[in-house]
Amino acid sequence: MKADMFKKETYIARRVELKKLVKDGIILLFGNNESPVNSPANGYSPFRQDSSFLYYFGQKRDGLVGVIDVNEDKDMLIGNDIDIEDIVWFGSVDAVSDLAAQVGVSNTAPMSELKNICDKAKASNRKIHFLPPYRADIKIQICDLLGIHPDKQKEEASLDLINAVVKMRSVKTAEEIEELERAAVIGYKMHTTAMRITKPGLTEKYVAGQIEALPILMVQWSLSLLFSLNMVKSCMEIHLWQN
Repeated sequence: MKADMFKKETYIARRVELKKLVKDGIILLFGNNESPVNSPANGYSPFRQDSSFLYYFGQKRDGLVGVIDVNEDKDMLIGNDIDIEDIVWFGSVDAVSDLAAQVGVSNTAPMSELKNICDKAKASNRKIHFLPPYRADIKIQICDLLGIHPDKQKEEASLDLINAVVKMRSVKTAEEIEELERAAVIGYKMHTTAMRITKPGLTEKYVAGQIEALPILMVQWSLSLLFSLNMVKSCMEIHLWQN
């Protein structure tokens, strides 16, 4: 599974700029984990990665955390390699070290090391930056790592990191604009397809199924959010994503 949108130099440059803006401490960027439907191996599909993790570390696999040590100018990708039991489900999957190399990161470690990294930073009174979490499992992970109760994590999240991420992601580069334009073309195709095929007697779920398939068939993209289609109110919202 490769970071297939941008070249690795893009992700390197983003992390360099983030370190300049945050200036001090250790940054934790949590990727999403699988969200099981009714068993650990049966996650909702397609998997949706956290957008800020994607922006700086590019990888779409579950169970990853990006660590950026601002003072030591060191980037690290934390995660466990897929074991033999998981290979039965996933097939051939790149090692964490390979995933890291694809986005210009030379340091990796298993997930068990993340606790040690956080403990050392706390012992040295170093600032640990994280964004406000929105998934329950990540809130539990932050509680285990930093001892911050989930109810307090929003207010304890790093304002310096929030401001830096907002500043960077609000300004689009030429390659990002190119991807936005590609998404706009697909969004137009989805809207016009809905307009073309809609007629008396068709259910909304039929029309929704037809247009939801288009981004997958055209470019193997998925929807970032569930879209709403209501023929009574003549309203349809569509959100596309790849990164």
